[in-house]
Amino acid sequence: MQIKTQALEFLGMAKSQKHFFEISETPVRYEDPFNAQNFDFYPNRKIVINNNLKSGISIVGYDFTTIQHEDAFDLGVSIFEMMFGVTPQIHREVLSPRATDYSVDLISENCKIVIEYNGFRYVGPPDIDRADYVNHESIMLNNQRIPLDHIAKDFHDEYYPFIRVSNYLREGHMFGIELGYYRYRCSNGMMMGRRTKMTFVRNYQRTSLQEIRQEAFDRFFRHKYEFMGMAEKLWKLLSMHIPKAQIRMVSFDIFEKELLKKNIQQRKALQLTLSDFVDQYVNEIGENLNAALNVATEFSKLLEGSRVSPSTLQTLATQWMNRVTKQQFNLSQYLNNLNGLEERIINARETEEIDEPVSW
Repeated sequence: MQIKTQALEFLGMAKSQKHFFEISETPVRYEDPFNAQNFDFYPNRKIVINNNLKSGISIVGYDFTTIQHEDAFDLGVSIFEMMFGVTPQIHREVLSPRATDYSVDLISENCKIVIEYNGFRYVGPPDIDRADYVNHESIMLNNQRIPLDHIAKDFHDEYYPFIRVSNYLREGHMFGIELGYYRYRCSNGMMMGRRTKMTFVRNYQRTSLQEIRQEAFDRFFRHKYEFMGMAEKLWKLLSMHIPKAQIRMVSFDIFEKELLKKNIQQRKALQLTLSDFVDQYVNEIGENLNAALNVATEFSKLLEGSRVSPSTLQTLATQWMNRVTKQQFNLSQYLNNLNGLEERIINARETEEIDEPVSW
């Protein structure tokens, strides 16, 4: 099977009205068990109503702040414009069947991180009204980077920062704005990670849209340029050699727990896809941990299902990247520990747990 990666989709900014609707709230009432003529109010609860359908879609606490999906979308656009100086485009937009869960990835063709033989740089839109974008070709050049000898001098790779906004009209989740990267040749992405300053989450209880807007702007403005930290790590991964035969094993290391949730037949079917991914990315990037990461994030799309979200898988990939780019990381020991991991996971009994990996 020949794997073909597709370039990123930039869908423009036309709002899809199927994702947006007016909402209202009403108290929860129930029939009096002693008198069917009367209805009592259920304490501390309210119903969120989709006004377009004249139908309730969830029951939440009285102090739950309902944020319309369109307002969440507009906030994400404003954050992107503040960070990158350009109105974004839509790459991915998802609404749950009950219309309670909404997620959108905002991205721009004009904002990218370019990684080449002698270093990496950010390329953004020119904007003469903003001092921080005067030199739009090289906001964060790394001229002192040492060229990678094992990388071809015509090597060229691009990653696009994206903002993901997640909004919920039901309890049990947090409002979220996260920053991540998409590689230009495919739609596999990486989140910055829950522990970074480029993630904003807020409880819906006892707050307001205005408070959430202000807190989100404060967070991303203060840490505006920290999104380049992931580029530093991607560059470092290019310098870390891994034999082609072991590249596939990184996917099992990153997604071990998700693979163990599947039965043996499903695992073996997934295993068959890896060789094509490895061939493709070694040809594009070389035999290094950067290629291994791209194989893994491409592989992650095959793991998605009702029990796991793209955001979860993308965060797992970033957590792995953070681990292997630490100064004290021992690459030789890591490669030794990868030996045999694939077969152990593939053939593990469905109730069996693989030992926790050694901390490198």
